[in-house]
Amino acid sequence: MTAGPGDLMLPDAQGEHRPGVRRRLVLMAEERLVGETVRVALRSRGFDAVALDWPPPHRSAPEHRRQVQLARSRVGVIFGDLVTARRREEARAVVEAAPLRWLLVVSDPSDPVWGAMVQAGAAGVLPTSVSLDDLALALALLFGGQDLLSPARRRAMVEAWRESERSDSRASTLIGRLSTREREILGLLYEGVTVAEIAEGTGVSEQTVRSQVKAVLRKLEVNSQLSAVAVYRRVVARR
Repeated sequence: MTAGPGDLMLPDAQGEHRPGVRRRLVLMAEERLVGETVRVALRSRGFDAVALDWPPPHRSAPEHRRQVQLARSRVGVIFGDLVTARRREEARAVVEAAPLRWLLVVSDPSDPVWGAMVQAGAAGVLPTSVSLDDLALALALLFGGQDLLSPARRRAMVEAWRESERSDSRASTLIGRLSTREREILGLLYEGVTVAEIAEGTGVSEQTVRSQVKAVLRKLEVNSQLSAVAVYRRVVARR
């Protein structure tokens, strides 16, 4: 996130400029140091960000809600890469438990997984590369009661997430058909190991490995190693 020149005074909820009045928001950052940097930057734009610790996985919904309610705000920011399934579930639990106007600032806004949080009530998704001015503008719109997502865009994000979930579920079912040895071979292919290298490393012939690869392709209902690796990635890469 980069700051633009100057210091903007953005409109409050009624569209009026009120110098000296700071809008309080909740800030939850995956990395504490990053959160402190964002908190200080937002302060320069007239926002009083209350930084909360990233929630542990065992925290219950009432505990999530209580922690956020203590900040007494109606807008929140969740800031982080959120590349693992665990981190995403932790963030989603907060969005579902605490009904604020949540803005997600993440490394890959195009990932369909954010549709789950939009369905849970998230108000928008921005990249971590967003400029400070654009972030401040988005927050000003949220405080002003405006939507960052059109109804059509919101529906599209939710549907993309549901379709991704269906694909993930099918991939898990297909992977479940493989034997332990076949899973090992598929994992090696995913890591970029060639058939010849697999044969040499396991002490079997290349023909044997090729036969095992064919069995993997048949069970996954695909026609190429590339497609098989794509199925594997859906199941394993985001754990």
